[in-house]
Amino acid sequence: MVAVGLMHPTGKKTLETGKRKSLKPLNLEQPVDGSTKSKRGSVRVYEELREDILWTRLDPGSVVDEVALAKRFGVSRTPVREALVMLASEDLLVFLPSRTSIVAPHMLDNFSDYLDNHLVLARTAARQAALFRGEEDLERIRAAAANYEDALSTNDVYRIFGADLTLHREISRSGHNRFTRKFHDLSLDYGRRAHVLHYFPKFGEAERRSSSQEHADLVAGLEAGDPDRCDAVISRHLQSEMDVIKRTLEPKTGFDMAIETPSTGG
Repeated sequence: MVAVGLMHPTGKKTLETGKRKSLKPLNLEQPVDGSTKSKRGSVRVYEELREDILWTRLDPGSVVDEVALAKRFGVSRTPVREALVMLASEDLLVFLPSRTSIVAPHMLDNFSDYLDNHLVLARTAARQAALFRGEEDLERIRAAAANYEDALSTNDVYRIFGADLTLHREISRSGHNRFTRKFHDLSLDYGRRAHVLHYFPKFGEAERRSSSQEHADLVAGLEAGDPDRCDAVISRHLQSEMDVIKRTLEPKTGFDMAIETPSTGG
């Protein structure tokens, strides 16, 4: 059973320059045949750093050292700079006037805009999957849902969240619309840091039960080929997650504190 308070995924809050936490979440892009493909330097640096940022293995606001990165990846500074430019184009990295690069701080000022778009994409993906999934798609979805249930028996935030992401990616894949899949999965990525920082610190027994039931309802809707049912379930599922995230932003002690005027007497 999952503990009421899961391990906080960010660990220590201050990182030394160029240092990353030794956390190893699931690889969401495992090749089917188990092989690893060789990629040109800048792409490899970009992809690994992107995962470090999205999983908060590099804290928001931490300094990115080009020299340390070049040493880590065994490349020159040129592909490192190219990778940093690509990350900056996705708002995951910020170039300061001092020519220092930092991991973009995680801001919630436009989070409602993100949620509006993600909800539309997630509902579309669920409806398309219900209409166009095949038996092979259902097998992958059932396997992903079972893997999520197995992950829930652990206290490992990264395994649980990795299994959750895999399930939702399988659903978007099953709609057989490459545009929906591309933008839905990108939207999942953009929400990763919010979940790691604001959802899983509050992920307890009640959240475990509700997410498990919502996933089961979603799979049942996909098996029945019922787009309206899948639409309703995914909407409820995302609303549940947003309710948890909002709780992390509530004041901890401010409303309960008694503040009185200090006595002026001796």
